Amino acid sequence: MSESTLATDATFNKELEPGVISNEMLTKAILEQGHKGEAGRLAQLNELHLETVTVIRLEFQNILKIDHLWVMKNLEVLSLSFNKIDKIENLSRLLKLKELNLSFNYIEKIENLEKLTNLRILSLYGNRITRIENVDKLEKLVIFSAGRNSINTLEGLERLRFLKELRSLNLADNPIAEDASKPLRCYLATLLPQLKYYEYVLIRQKDRDAGKEMFQRELIDILENERIEIIERMNEAKEREDEIKLSKSFVEHLNGHQLFDSLFGNDPEGEALLSIGSEAIELKNDYRNDAFMFTQHIYKVGLAQHEKRQAEIQLYNRCISDERKIAQAQGQRYINGFLHTYNSLFEQAKEIVANLKTKDLTSKTYNAETEKLLDDLNLCKSGFNSLFEDTWHTLMGIEMQLFERTEEGNTTFENTIKEMTNQFIELAQAQFVLLREAEIHFSDALVDTVQQFVTFRAAAGQADKLPDALKQSLEDKDVISNMAAGMRDQHMQLIDEREDKLITRSRNWLKELCDELQNSEINRNRAKVLEITYFLDQHRQTFIGALEAVASKLEV
Repeated sequence: MSESTLATDATFNKELEPGVISNEMLTKAILEQGHKGEAGRLAQLNELHLETVTVIRLEFQNILKIDHLWVMKNLEVLSLSFNKIDKIENLSRLLKLKELNLSFNYIEKIENLEKLTNLRILSLYGNRITRIENVDKLEKLVIFSAGRNSINTLEGLERLRFLKELRSLNLADNPIAEDASKPLRCYLATLLPQLKYYEYVLIRQKDRDAGKEMFQRELIDILENERIEIIERMNEAKEREDEIKLSKSFVEHLNGHQLFDSLFGNDPEGEALLSIGSEAIELKNDYRNDAFMFTQHIYKVGLAQHEKRQAEIQLYNRCISDERKIAQAQGQRYINGFLHTYNSLFEQAKEIVANLKTKDLTSKTYNAETEKLLDDLNLCKSGFNSLFEDTWHTLMGIEMQLFERTEEGNTTFENTIKEMTNQFIELAQAQFVLLREAEIHFSDALVDTVQQFVTFRAAAGQADKLPDALKQSLEDKDVISNMAAGMRDQHMQLIDEREDKLITRSRNWLKELCDELQNSEINRNRAKVLEITYFLDQHRQTFIGALEAVASKLEV
């Protein structure tokens, strides 16, 4: 259907009531776009789970706002074209989205797409967009169409250079495409070396050469500015990789002073005690150094233990893969033998049946030739039944042996990985114990230092120069101890919480891993049993089908 025809259809639908995306609209669209006839009727009888849907088209619905799509977390293809949407929003949870069509709407700005990092196709054709922006994080984008908009500046197009997968771009029917003295095709051909098609036409080398000559100065400026950002992006990518690695090792925010700094982030009592000056600050710095030593040890142990666990998982996967390959080879050899024998028996059965068709099977007595054919058919059927039973038992035996070996392997692996995880937890806990001891030592030393400071100032007649929070200690000697106890309790709570987080995440990961191994093997085993059963049943039905020609006349 042409764009002009679609636009006409949109005109015919302009009298529709404003559409609101709801469960009812989504369900209706899914059923209309799904199976037809009897399959469609059965689909309607079953409960529809929106979270399982991967494709939906809500076109010509007079929709004013993008909303309520977060329920479709597995959506891969979404079309909202030919509506009245004026803002791109509420799509950040559709992390699996690969194709998004917002053509023929009222959108004025490209925004809120940065979370859709798996997007490969984006169409914003026929909107009111004035510039290209906010797409440089869509690094998997392959096809991008923003034709028939109001884009009036080349600024922002250079951001498309960061889309290394971009192959097709359409910016036709925009103001920037109307300047014949500076052809946009040539500009994009030299600006975007990765681009292969512009306006769906192959970019040729002559286009790139002409662009280099025509836009040489602009390209130099872009490359100069880009150099700095490339370095920044590389650093950001490295930081993200490090964060992911630390998170998988359960030691995120333990590679520096993050935990220690968090202790004093919201600590008015500690702040009051430290307000006496250099002696208290020196104690804090000593504590900071000790804390760094402990958290560094946890951080390094975490990374080392993560590598060990990953190596163990890889070894397990190789062993399981090898076991499955051996079982697969055994099963395939036996199936090949089964098929060879089966084909021979099947051909014999067809030939016997063909001969029996020419005989009179309604008589109570048969001649010698017919008797011979019937005996041969019984032998053939008996041979097939034996073959069927032997093959079923053999294939199921191979599968059961594989299942049992896998279960044994899983048990051994689970024990090993549990031991490794517990070892990591114990090593980390030992450092947290030292960290708590350092906290106690710091708070005790701080109390002594602050009390000496207050006593000295009071004796020197400088009580009025004490920090306001400490003046009460002149009348109540327990004030300083109570403040230190409050500070220590808060610090201990934060330390305990970080330790609990490490332990909980480690054990949750372990449980999820072991559960996944068990469930995966159970599901594989069930699927294999069904596969074997289906394979043999199909051949049994085919064989029996060959006998049906005489079955109504004769019980073989």
